[in-house]
Amino acid sequence: MPKPLTEARLHQLLTPQARVYAPGCAGHSLLFEAWLRAAPPSCAGAEYCGVWIPGVNGVDFSAVAGGSRATAFFMSPLLHPGYRAGRVDYLPLHYHAIPPYLARRGRFDLALVQVAPPDADGRCSLGVAADFTPAALASGARILAHVNPRMPRTVGPSIDWDDIDYAVEADLPLLSVEDEAPDPAMEALARVVAERIGDGATLQFGLGRLQAALLRQLTGRRQLRIHSGMVSSALLGLAESGALAAPDRTAPPVVTGVALGSDALYRRLAEPGLARFAPVAYTHANATLAALPRLVSINSALNVDLLGQVNGETLDGRQVSGVGGMLDFVRGARLSEGGMSILALPATARGGTLSRIVVSFGGLVSVGRTDVDCVVTEYGCADLRYLGVAARAQALIGIAAPQFRDGLAAQWHLLQKQL
Repeated sequence: MPKPLTEARLHQLLTPQARVYAPGCAGHSLLFEAWLRAAPPSCAGAEYCGVWIPGVNGVDFSAVAGGSRATAFFMSPLLHPGYRAGRVDYLPLHYHAIPPYLARRGRFDLALVQVAPPDADGRCSLGVAADFTPAALASGARILAHVNPRMPRTVGPSIDWDDIDYAVEADLPLLSVEDEAPDPAMEALARVVAERIGDGATLQFGLGRLQAALLRQLTGRRQLRIHSGMVSSALLGLAESGALAAPDRTAPPVVTGVALGSDALYRRLAEPGLARFAPVAYTHANATLAALPRLVSINSALNVDLLGQVNGETLDGRQVSGVGGMLDFVRGARLSEGGMSILALPATARGGTLSRIVVSFGGLVSVGRTDVDCVVTEYGCADLRYLGVAARAQALIGIAAPQFRDGLAAQWHLLQKQL
């Protein structure tokens, strides 16, 4: 039976040496956030760790209590001051490699989780945030639970009520994010991606505007399935259009680790037979992905060079995101029977003045050229599978914005002499 948790009790547990797991996405508790922001100086020095998503989770845990530390798996402008000051440690790990790191025995002293109220069997669902928390709980941390009546009970991981060390019930909003308004360039890009997706495919998609734009393009398809790290509110339109396979309690059409969207999305995902939530150790595992027929992995890129290398993490040499699960799915889709991966990006940036197809981006490589299947811009699809070096460069030049093609061709001519 959990002990009562109060703000004062949390502060007592937050010793300067405490190692604390704080989940990201909609697993983030607004109650715990308020309590941490009010922590006294005696709590300074605690170390926080979590998979916090840029633009979604708006807390710099290295700044709470006036001098804590944070270990992050994504970088963002919010975390850069702490990173420069040495308070934030960035770990460049693929998603499949994060659970073993979190699950190491003794890795955490405390886990701050947000759960649904216990059901008739005394189980508290992790709701719409089941990605990394099961791994963190395996570390043996004391579990501090915010029991939130707004967290839906979903099919997926849960915690036994008696395994929770401290609990507090508070009715507060879940973290929610609305899909951005349609953008003409992104809609055009999504149309080209959608041309590669037929009925009966299983889809994975990354974060951001592309997911919403693509799902709007797929409402006319049928028997689609979703197997993804995250789903957003755009899933509602796909479900209402009849594009998804029928609900099935044994094999639901949607499998995901987290959901991030509206309250309507969260309620819908709790309906029987529509979705199953699963930890990253399952959703991103090679064996899982290889067993999914016709898996199409769709992820956004920032730049692609003429060798076929992909940058999804840095802008002007500065880390703005993280490794994430992109390569896990890129490789998993290649293992899937009839599957493929798509790396999608608008052809230009900065109001059309900069090409995203480049001769060389000269920085970190997120996806190596040997892993890339298809690259898509609004100007078409470059299928790089089985193309030689020169042929893939020509294919990529062909989907660059027209005003940059001659310049890219000339630069490629010079680069080719050096290869």
